[in-house]
Amino acid sequence: MSEPKRGRLVRELEGGTVRQDRGTVDGNPVRLDAGAAAEMVEALNVVHAGTFNLFYLVRKHYWSAEGAESGAVADFLGEAYGRLRGIDDAVADRITALGGVPVSTPPEIQEYAPVHLEAEHLYGLRASLEGDLAAYATLAASMRDAVDVAAGIDDEASRELLEDRLETIEDDAHTIERFVEDDSLVEVDR
Repeated sequence: MSEPKRGRLVRELEGGTVRQDRGTVDGNPVRLDAGAAAEMVEALNVVHAGTFNLFYLVRKHYWSAEGAESGAVADFLGEAYGRLRGIDDAVADRITALGGVPVSTPPEIQEYAPVHLEAEHLYGLRASLEGDLAAYATLAASMRDAVDVAAGIDDEASRELLEDRLETIEDDAHTIERFVEDDSLVEVDR
């Protein structure tokens, strides 16, 4: 087992014992080499943290969508943040299956996340969607990087998981793009 790259968990927490330090990889049932598994866990934690942050952004924008044309946008955002939560859970599950520990505290998530949270201010719907679109593009790039890692170490299960979820991310980004490309914020069928 390798030493963690970032920080160590407290050995004992209120009488409990730490099962595994973050940044380490235990043996895994998929029998991926420990070094390869550690590399994949690191790439997946970037995707996990980025997806986690994007989930919070999209959910915030769902809660704050307003205006005459916001119904369709809010409906989409509600569905999108549900999909993001599912993606995040699937990626975290894969990290665990590989013998790793998903990042989970706010500082760890912010350390890993390529998608950054916005200030707590309330922004107009168009500005929120434009920020979401940029965040989706950033997350998609991170997912592609993780697909490359998976392909390089012959981890077909991680590659397939990421490629399937990447398609969802790209589809949602295209929907947001359609919302913001016109003068109105109503989805246009093409």
